[in-house]
Amino acid sequence: MVEYIQLLLPVIIFELILKGVALRDLLKRERRMVKGENKLVWVLVIIIFSTIGPIFYFIFGKKTK
Repeated sequence: MVEYIQLLLPVIIFELILKGVALRDLLKRERRMVKGENKLVWVLVIIIFSTIGPIFYFIFGKKTK
């Protein structure tokens, strides 16, 4: 059991940091700088879809200037 915890702990920490960075970026960004201009949808994508949600946000959710 301890071996599993040692293996999963870095993955869990990475996941939490990735979600935190994505949510922080989304909340600081103006609505017009988010694709679809719907922040709530992106918050749900980031939270619900484990590691892939934040990655999708960084790739597809941000508008360029």
